Amino acid sequence: MFDNKNTRPVIFINQTVGKLFIELVEDAAKVYSSILYTGLASNCDIDSTSFTKIEAPAYNRKNNFARLFSWLHFSAKAFLYVLVAYSPSVLFIVTNPPLLGLVGLFFRLLRKQKYVVLVYDIYPDLLVGMGKLRNGIISKLWSSMNRVVLQHASLVFTIGEDMAHLLDTSYNLSHTAAGHAIVIPNWCDINKIKPIAKQNNPFAAEHCQVEKITVLYSGNMGNTHDIESILAVACELKNHKKIHFMFIGEGAKSSLVEQTMVKEKLNNISLLPFQPEDVLPLSMATGDIGIVAYQPGTEACIVPSKTYYYMAAGLASLVVSGTETDLSRLLVKNHCGIFLRSGDIEGMKQAILQLAENPELLKKYKESARTTAEKYFSRRNTQQYIDALEQYGLVQE
Repeated sequence: MFDNKNTRPVIFINQTVGKLFIELVEDAAKVYSSILYTGLASNCDIDSTSFTKIEAPAYNRKNNFARLFSWLHFSAKAFLYVLVAYSPSVLFIVTNPPLLGLVGLFFRLLRKQKYVVLVYDIYPDLLVGMGKLRNGIISKLWSSMNRVVLQHASLVFTIGEDMAHLLDTSYNLSHTAAGHAIVIPNWCDINKIKPIAKQNNPFAAEHCQVEKITVLYSGNMGNTHDIESILAVACELKNHKKIHFMFIGEGAKSSLVEQTMVKEKLNNISLLPFQPEDVLPLSMATGDIGIVAYQPGTEACIVPSKTYYYMAAGLASLVVSGTETDLSRLLVKNHCGIFLRSGDIEGMKQAILQLAENPELLKKYKESARTTAEKYFSRRNTQQYIDALEQYGLVQE
């Protein structure tokens, strides 16, 4: 199974993978033998001969019981797979499902097998910040489990500076090889996602956006996203014929968008489902202004990856959150985004009007966004994971 005699193989374990994670596994497989143990590829196909893919139980989002059962099922199957797998291999574990870290911990204690953890979202802090979980016995037990798992990991990766700070202060990662959480930002395919003039964009033409200033929200419309503020601004600007709000995605709050459109009789909003992968470059490039809206209390627990797609497509970004974030600071510093406080409907309205009514200013923001994406958020970021595993001697025999 493993043909590289000079390095340990890496087993990537992630219940639901997207294009970014597949790209990471593909690039890692160029350097050392790689296996992907996963249950489902989200919005993309896995078609690679460079690594081995092992089918596993998929994530079931139907209801809370189904989610919990699918977490337990996947974690149990992953445990059995690792039990019989090549023991010197390194486990690359993603915090989805939340119980998965215990698999790495068990084999670390049983046979000193090394594992690293990639933290995409910080639980239970995210649920507590959303008001979905009380800061009580369940959250404390969950945090205690995280502490043991993370402190026994060889390395802990995360995707944002604020998240790294929260992990470092909450869990004391001095026992890891790096001594702290390693920040590696997410990325997007900047060769595929790029600016396209609206007059040359069939998606923009199909949805009557060629002559509009399109305010785009693309991605999951879940409980961690402040969809309410965007809708409030859309209501404020309903009589502005040039500005159109386009929501693309699904999630718990997508029904709220639909209900608001009907209740307020809004003609300045479009609601579309997730678009196929081949349409994504066109749908992203249809936007002029992209909105990232954190639910207050979640800022340090997530980094919305949609922002990198906005920048790659050349959109000016509005970041709406309760506090400043590393993402908002980066966008403001590079003159490609505007930061606004959650609930500041008038501020959001004025920011959109300022960009919509000043074509030269909007053009500067859009050009700077693309430049920033090329500099910081390309697929080159996968090399940082590969370098870290080599730097700390995890893949060397």
